[in-house]
Amino acid sequence: MVATFLKRLKTDMIGASSVEYGLLIGLMTILLIAGISALGVETTNHFDNAQAGFES
Repeated sequence: MVATFLKRLKTDMIGASSVEYGLLIGLMTILLIAGISALGVETTNHFDNAQAGFES
C-alpha cells in the first residue's frame, strides 16, 4: 500500500506543476512588493522636496 502510494506520487506530474506555479506566483509577489516599496519611497522624496521648495 505504501509502496503503491510512493510510486504514484513519484510519477504524478500534476502536483509538480502546481508547486512550480505556486513558486512563480510567490516570486512575482515578492518582486511586486519590492518594486512598489521602492517607488513609494522615491515618490515620497519627490513630494518632500517639492514641499520644501514651497516653504522657502
